[in-house]
Amino acid sequence: MSAPALDPTRTAPRPAGGRAVALFAGLAALAMAPYLAGVLVPYYVNDLDALPLAELTSGAHDPKDLWPQGPLSGLVQLGGLLSLALTPMGLVAVLAGTLHRVASRGHLDAPAVMVGLLLVALACLAGLVLVFSPLGGALATWRLD
Repeated sequence: MSAPALDPTRTAPRPAGGRAVALFAGLAALAMAPYLAGVLVPYYVNDLDALPLAELTSGAHDPKDLWPQGPLSGLVQLGGLLSLALTPMGLVAVLAGTLHRVASRGHLDAPAVMVGLLLVALACLAGLVLVFSPLGGALATWRLD
């Protein structure tokens, strides 16, 4: 038997470069941006972090009364409401894509790229932990109240 002929038009898979890290980091930031702008920023700007979570969820601090009103703030508030459902899904998608990229490589990428991809994965996990923590639950109740 003879060895299979090499196809000169087929190229070897290239290792993931910094573009893959930048892509996944950008997608993770895009997934978190509405949550940050519409939920976390109003929470911290209005010093609600000093309150017990039970008081926050009581309805005494209406988010629409604590944030400046206007066309842009309406969009930020809508983004905050939508982010309660979309942020976890976006972070799970980016996390899955990043881990798939790391796991599916037939060879090791440059160490810096692998570290970058793993940092993106850890950032997604941290975002998911925040969203599903008691604080995240209280913030969701506060935004939806």
